[in-house]
Amino acid sequence: MDIADAVLGPAPLILAPALRLIRPLFSEPVQDPLVPWAVPEPPPPQQTEVPARVRRAVAALTAALVEVLRGRRPLAHFEPHAGAEVIDLLARLRAEGATSGIRLASVRVSQPADRAVEATVRFELGRSSRAAALRFARRDGRWRLVAMELALDAGTILRAG
Repeated sequence: MDIADAVLGPAPLILAPALRLIRPLFSEPVQDPLVPWAVPEPPPPQQTEVPARVRRAVAALTAALVEVLRGRRPLAHFEPHAGAEVIDLLARLRAEGATSGIRLASVRVSQPADRAVEATVRFELGRSSRAAALRFARRDGRWRLVAMELALDAGTILRAG
């Protein structure tokens, strides 16, 4: 048939089949969301206020730590209040003399458990600020420094405990 002889006319009527050939599939259980953040996380537990006596004890131990780092207090004075790894790190820092001008700027205390206290500390060393994270544990009725992370220069974090 030549295109010139073609006649346009209505399309033939197409009827729906009398019998459905495929049954639709329905998923019975509701599917969980595919993205994990679609489900809200439960709120974090409220932190309780740290008792004043615990804050004072942590502040005093942190001040003593700074005195040890500056060389104004003998390391032997701090030994009953810290773990062996922390004492080793303090001895190494004192021997290097890198912390002789360090000053305590601020201490923030939180108590994640009854027998544990964590402190974030900001130091001033010369004209710059430095940070430390301290973990104290209550043993034999006294608080002991059991872990310490200290950032004295950019890119270096010293850890003990």
